[in-house]
Amino acid sequence: MPVLKVILGAGEQRWPGWTATQQADLDLLDPQSFARFFGTRRADAFLCEHVWEHLEPADGQAAAQLVARYLRPGGFLRVAVPDGHHPDPDYQALVAVGGPGPAADHRVLYTLETLAPLLTNAGLTVWPLEWWDRTGTFHRADWSPHDGPVYRSSHLDHRNEAWRQGRGPLGFTSLLLDAVKP
Repeated sequence: MPVLKVILGAGEQRWPGWTATQQADLDLLDPQSFARFFGTRRADAFLCEHVWEHLEPADGQAAAQLVARYLRPGGFLRVAVPDGHHPDPDYQALVAVGGPGPAADHRVLYTLETLAPLLTNAGLTVWPLEWWDRTGTFHRADWSPHDGPVYRSSHLDHRNEAWRQGRGPLGFTSLLLDAVKP
């Protein structure tokens, strides 16, 4: 059976080997949209970059359970959201709940301590990939964009080019996790 990798809420993002979907295709709050899209199939991987923060917390929990239901065993959800522990005040203003521009409809600002339990409560095993801690220290596990590219990450975002070359600070990063179905 062919590998099925699905981007949830892709917007303009397209990655080779990934099926890009929008809310009209797969609505994280509508189990019937998943039933119609998948039938008896299950995804090997989901990629969801900067979507979960647009859901109310209870809806985020329901969405995690729905995604877990449509993952094959051993499959994963790679999820990225704005990081509530990012130490830059400009970043925090940009991503704040009810903030300016695209953040105006942000409903929650997650940290590792608040997003990980939401996913484990859905029966998934969580592996943090990139995150800031409460002290303002950045952490990055060894992960590959080849397995699921996240643009707003230390690996890919153009605002982090100087940091990748050892010439400057990190720009825009996300709280980035893999959540694996046992």
